Amino acid sequence: MARTVEAAKCANCGKLSYPRHYYCPACHGTKFEPVPIEGEGRLITWTRVYALPLDYAVRYTTLGIVELDMGVRATGQLDIAEPKTGQRVRARVGTVREINGKDVAGLIFGAV
Repeated sequence: MARTVEAAKCANCGKLSYPRHYYCPACHGTKFEPVPIEGEGRLITWTRVYALPLDYAVRYTTLGIVELDMGVRATGQLDIAEPKTGQRVRARVGTVREINGKDVAGLIFGAV
């Protein structure tokens, strides 16, 4: 089974939004089609989070906000040792955490 993270494309005007809204921010439509978040984009900003729950196996995680070429902004983990604001990154879906023995899928951004 393929894992995806999806944006919502308004069936009325075509505007992409992520996360999905109840109403389209552009036309207030309420019907959406799922669109996988994928491709490349530009790293807008990033941070390292050290205050993680005790069950995390790592000391910290690096998170970034990316403006994707497909037209949405998304937050995800960075798989980059030394991130630089403005750098090009590529999105993929991967395991970002494990809870009670089950993998939790999310966006991971790596350098292009």
